[in-house]
Amino acid sequence: MIFDTHCHLYDTSYEKDPKEIIRNSLNNNVGLIMIPGDTLVNSQKALHLASCFNEVYCAIGVHPESVEEEDIKITRETLFELSKNNKVKAIGEIGLDYYWRKDEKHVEKQKMFFIEQIKIANELHLPIIVHDREAHKDTIDILKKYPPLYGCVIHCFSGSLEMMKECVKLGFYIGLDGPVTYKNAVVPKEVAKAVPLERLLLETDAPYLPPVPFRGQKNYPEYIKYIIKEIAALRNVTENEIEETTFSNGKVFFGV
Repeated sequence: MIFDTHCHLYDTSYEKDPKEIIRNSLNNNVGLIMIPGDTLVNSQKALHLASCFNEVYCAIGVHPESVEEEDIKITRETLFELSKNNKVKAIGEIGLDYYWRKDEKHVEKQKMFFIEQIKIANELHLPIIVHDREAHKDTIDILKKYPPLYGCVIHCFSGSLEMMKECVKLGFYIGLDGPVTYKNAVVPKEVAKAVPLERLLLETDAPYLPPVPFRGQKNYPEYIKYIIKEIAALRNVTENEIEETTFSNGKVFFGV
């Protein structure tokens, strides 16, 4: 069985009903699915989908690109309320994203939301799912200053080999996605070969970042098998070893 630990199945770009996508995934060797939130509204959608299937769980949180649309007080109240449902297994995805905007005011609001949501996760005894895009140093600095007490995964890891090693020393998990299958993705392949297997989580980030041979198309959880195939080849181990270990890792990390 496979655990897709990160996919946005409520995304409006899907033409199919998300429940149909989930059923199809479950019929294609995906045994467990984690749906993270990126806004308060989408966190509620993630929880609704998780509540419809025994094999589906969710995370709740505000993505760094969405902080301008949310109020931190309302965010805190909403996350605490949603967390009462036992389908909620993490706070995420949260973090920093400097790709689109680097102006100081926006960056400071991202940092504030990130820090506050780490604190919320610690209060709720939940792990966090971290988004880090072109903000590696600030992300690590915040995680060191405000350590997540119940687990952390760096989702869609895009840092260097050295950063991966630092994250592992801090006890974090590394989430790898479709880019590891891309021909010229030298660093993700290096990370995939070097990351301790007991610290690896697999994810699709669907509908984004589809693996080869679906690059440029919509992504689905069942495509995670291509990520497994690539990582197994890079590490010179069997696909079954990657599948079983990462499935177990995901269950331990999210407590499911």
